[in-house]
Amino acid sequence: MNKKIIISILSSILILNACGGGDNSDSEKQDSTAKNYYQLRNANNNEALEASIKKLMLETYGKITPIIMYVDAAASIKSSDAPNYSTTNTQEDTVDEADRLKNNGSYLYVASSRKPSIKIYSVANRDPEVTDIVQVNTKNDAPISGLYLTDNKLIALSGNNNQQYFFREWFNPQFWSDRSTRLDFFETENGKLANSYNIELDGQLISSRRIGSTLYLATRHTPTLNGLILYPENEQQVATNRALIGAATLSDFLPDYSINGINKGDILSASNCFTNEYPDNSNSQVSIINVVAIDINNNNAKPTGTCFVGNTEALYVSSKSLYLATTQTHYQSGNNLVIYQSTVNTDIHKFSLKQGEISYKGSAQIAGHLGWKQELKSFRMGEFGKNQDVLGVITYTGDQESTLTSPARLFTLKEDETKANSLKILAQLPNEKHPEALGKAGEQIYATRFLGDKAYLVTFRTTDPLYILDISDPTDPFIAGELKINGYSDYLHPVSENFVLGIGKDAIPASTETGDPRGAWYQGVKLSLIDVSDPANPYERNQLIIGKRGSNSAVSNTHHALTSLLQTNGDMRIALPISVHANETFSENETASTYHQWQYDALFRYDINTVTGELYPLENIKITEKPINNYATEWQNDRSAIIGDKVYYLHGDTLYSRDW
Repeated sequence: MNKKIIISILSSILILNACGGGDNSDSEKQDSTAKNYYQLRNANNNEALEASIKKLMLETYGKITPIIMYVDAAASIKSSDAPNYSTTNTQEDTVDEADRLKNNGSYLYVASSRKPSIKIYSVANRDPEVTDIVQVNTKNDAPISGLYLTDNKLIALSGNNNQQYFFREWFNPQFWSDRSTRLDFFETENGKLANSYNIELDGQLISSRRIGSTLYLATRHTPTLNGLILYPENEQQVATNRALIGAATLSDFLPDYSINGINKGDILSASNCFTNEYPDNSNSQVSIINVVAIDINNNNAKPTGTCFVGNTEALYVSSKSLYLATTQTHYQSGNNLVIYQSTVNTDIHKFSLKQGEISYKGSAQIAGHLGWKQELKSFRMGEFGKNQDVLGVITYTGDQESTLTSPARLFTLKEDETKANSLKILAQLPNEKHPEALGKAGEQIYATRFLGDKAYLVTFRTTDPLYILDISDPTDPFIAGELKINGYSDYLHPVSENFVLGIGKDAIPASTETGDPRGAWYQGVKLSLIDVSDPANPYERNQLIIGKRGSNSAVSNTHHALTSLLQTNGDMRIALPISVHANETFSENETASTYHQWQYDALFRYDINTVTGELYPLENIKITEKPINNYATEWQNDRSAIIGDKVYYLHGDTLYSRDW
């Protein structure tokens, strides 16, 4: 993993929620008498919550802040259920996710990638017609980050900030201050938007989901005070900060919300909030995480839910539960350097969802972290089991002082009926009964997916080991099968009960060439259709390699870029955008490390026979115009939609169409 030195002025006691780090001793071997600091405890009253927040504020701003140098380490599908148009590709079938393109079969709703506007296209004919264009008054003219669409409502999410951030910015709590999340609600009728209203919440949006008419959001708010000195350098500034913090009230710290610009006060009260009790605040940040539900059919809906003082980085939602994951990475400072400790744990918090009510159910702490790609972290988790009440989590534990030979671990967790506010670890892999490693030493986690009673895991260094984990018995999971192929997959997509489609990169082992720390040179985009009908003997049924080194697909950044539609005959249509790099002529100096020039962006289309695994390439929709900038980044926002026998390709802010 590439390393770089980042200089930042921060509190030496601050424990940072990062995505690097290590692994602890087996959770099942932890001292049973140790206090479970990671558990959330109800604040009960205003005084207790205020005292908890002030304590953290004083630890952060009530002492001289040294200058520190940071070392940054880096289901089954039924054709009878198939609609005649595609929808947003989501992790769970019953849980909707925000994206820049929404489709109801009659209209496409598109959020601009460059400005806060929404364009609506009628798709009654092959050539789409614009029916409405709406400008949204976001703060600082920030682009819309995602849309939700119901039968009669369109919801646009935005904020006064860009949701993309660098790894180092998790280090700095001030990155999260003075940020807000805005929701603009529109009524939809015949391709027009009307009667808009908005709700604005203090705090950075972490992620959101929709179940029916309820929208769930997780936001992170870092409180500040007028006149507070963020980095006090002397005792006088420390005294100023301590006085400001001491005089503040609870309402000064809690996040507010407003409707149509009218402030409605605090989002939640102390009775709805929790704290944890890490010793000396060593694992807490001065942040408030809000998990709220909003009834999108109620134009005056007050956000309801819960909050806790602390931090979180990933959200996973099933049809009846919501989970938040918080990686607690310890740091030690010495000689003005902050160094990773040899262990890192991830706290898992579970909340039940019932008719818009959010109730805290319990927490657990497991070894490892969820990886480095924010968009992929939710796929590290999945709910399964006879009653859909078991959570599976796959964590990365490699490159650590105390790591096992296995760079990955699987944990299965369930509510502990004998202990309040606790999740019980049912099992983990590897273990004494099943000591086989998940991945080889030096490999990293790429794709993970929980599908039915199986979990899939891809690790990579020079080849792509795909592991199939049998989780039918949550107390005794085991490796059912393993497949080694060249390259790796970033994303795994269920095609049928017998086939899984992997999308990622081809790779050539580095051998004598140097420069790639993971032991291989990435090549073109790779599609790998894997037969998993016999979990003990998976094999690659089909593979396609598109372009050469430098080629990319937006699917490697977000699963929303993949479009699929199951046909009534059982075949599956898929479409994905790819930015193709390839030298027009072969050069005798060309090696595995040669980076090829951009040639074109295109929507690649395929038909897949879900019974035989045959994969049929179709003519792509090619865009050869030179990108707006020299780095050819338009492909990252590309999307598509399939409606009947028509396909639509959204490239940048331009929509192209053709018959399938």
